[in-house]
Amino acid sequence: MKARYSPIAPIHLLQQLYNKGALGDYLLLLAHDVLARPEEYEALVAVLRDDDKEPFIIMDNSVVELGHPMVADDVIEAACVVEASCIMTPDVLGNFSATQTLVMQEAEELKQCGFPLMRVPQGQTQEEIFQCIEWLDDYVQSRFAHENYWAIPRWVTNNFGTREGVISFINRTQEDPKIHLLGMSKNIIDDLYCTTLPNVIGMDSANPLVMGQFGQDITQALYAHWQRGEYWDHPTVSNWAIKNVEYMHQHVGV
Repeated sequence: MKARYSPIAPIHLLQQLYNKGALGDYLLLLAHDVLARPEEYEALVAVLRDDDKEPFIIMDNSVVELGHPMVADDVIEAACVVEASCIMTPDVLGNFSATQTLVMQEAEELKQCGFPLMRVPQGQTQEEIFQCIEWLDDYVQSRFAHENYWAIPRWVTNNFGTREGVISFINRTQEDPKIHLLGMSKNIIDDLYCTTLPNVIGMDSANPLVMGQFGQDITQALYAHWQRGEYWDHPTVSNWAIKNVEYMHQHVGV
């Protein structure tokens, strides 16, 4: 199955993308934003389902946006609002031991939540990320019934040049994994290439929209990771942003 793209945007821009036929049915949603606007998110997902589109919804723990992951109970609450397909396990960017500690601390809530878990390996080196994958596999496998979902952060590409090595390791060591790429890195060419690799199911990013809101054509960009700035407060989605999102829908997984 071809990998898919999820735009990252506040609910009012997601609604506008839907109205323009550019939203898609693969969504990564931010738990803190869903909890701030639950009725609107619930309504948007209901409309998708009314269109006979059963969206695949990843509930993110908002670690990038907040600087720390939301506690599992809050992520689970947000997942219940939209009947998410899976939830992200707790993680600390680049830190295996802190990620390990959080997963163990939240184990009981994760075990009882009823949602499949998408595991996020972290570490300072690729070898440490591999160790984290092995630990997450052993710890989660022995305690929870789960789908084999994994998510690889964009910083892996920024630090090591590509996510291909981590994807390959998961594919070698896991049975029928489903891999999501968390965010767009500085290297759009490698990001798009990695969406074509075996068992990669999708990628999310705000950057195509952020760039479009400031009049930047993503096909002309050498540097694809822009700071969001005031993007979250923009009242309307621009035509350039829609074009950039449509480009991503067309080229992710191709």
